[in-house]
Amino acid sequence: MEFIKTKGLIIKKKDIGEADRYITVFTEKLGKIDFLVKGIRKSKKREINSSEVLTISNFSLYKKGDRYILSSIDLIQDYYDLKIEIDKLQQGYYIISVIDKIVYPNDIKREFFQRVERALNYIVKNCIERNYILILKMLKWIVEEEGYKIVIKGKKYLNLLTSEVTDIANEDTVSISERVFNIIEWLEGKNNIKIEKEEKDILDAISFYERYINYHLDTNIRLKSCLFGGEI
Repeated sequence: MEFIKTKGLIIKKKDIGEADRYITVFTEKLGKIDFLVKGIRKSKKREINSSEVLTISNFSLYKKGDRYILSSIDLIQDYYDLKIEIDKLQQGYYIISVIDKIVYPNDIKREFFQRVERALNYIVKNCIERNYILILKMLKWIVEEEGYKIVIKGKKYLNLLTSEVTDIANEDTVSISERVFNIIEWLEGKNNIKIEKEEKDILDAISFYERYINYHLDTNIRLKSCLFGGEI
């Protein structure tokens, strides 16, 4: 029997019976996997915490048929300081909701896992506004990682079909405000001007990238649903 050891971020849980817990984990080596943790809810506090959502733990697993069986679980980081601040908690939940929607089972994305881990550590230490800029940059990275590229040829509309920001409107375009365009242009490295990035404008820029990702990846990531409790 070959054991596999991997670091993983818990993105979902479902308690079963009096002691068991079914969890979905985004792992560094195996991608997104599901498995049952037997008896965990009757264990010591540290062991219980190791299976909570928004927690990074070390997992020792072995494979039986098409399923992974858990041998041991050890807590690395419970992000307590993130979880006690509602705004940061919402940002953390948004990140795991993005993972759940764009990462398929057993789809190995080691670099994405490492970026997510760094992002959560960043969120703990920084202010809400800086964290939203981080999320915005993460969405841009996802766009490019999936093989897409936004090309700036204008400033008024995003053509979802051609991936162009243009001044020509048609059935495939969505409008862009001037302030959001300035943020997009800054993010795409098209200007080095210091831009006042207000929280509302950053959120609107996040919505811009969400709409683009949702269109091309056929998903429905949406920050505002997390902010208003839709996914927490």
